[in-house]
Amino acid sequence: MTRRLPLPDVRPTQLYISSEKLEGVLDWFDFDEPNGDPLPAFEHEGTWYLSDGHTRAVAAVLAGAETLQIRRDEHVREEYDFDAYLTCIEWCDDAGVETVRDLIGRVVEPETFEERWSERCQSIHE
Repeated sequence: MTRRLPLPDVRPTQLYISSEKLEGVLDWFDFDEPNGDPLPAFEHEGTWYLSDGHTRAVAAVLAGAETLQIRRDEHVREEYDFDAYLTCIEWCDDAGVETVRDLIGRVVEPETFEERWSERCQSIHE
């Protein structure tokens, strides 16, 4: 099931975007049609959160999109550590990252992404 939601109604679960990954997405991204493939998202306590696709979502914002096309990620609770997603939601809340637009100023170099985000996420499992 896919749906289109206003940008403020889809919250991120990630604090940073890798500049390298964003550059790769921008190479193929269609700025004339920024709502291509739906982004995976899950609903938690009445709010929609991206489970993946944050970089594509940022590209859509850069293209001027006011909505995001999402699809329900049916497997996020079964195949992934859902408690880790809940921790990431808390981190985003604490940092004031409430919408995809808030990620625009949080694009960092790959090494910084690794240090600030990937390693932080790994610490959840330690």
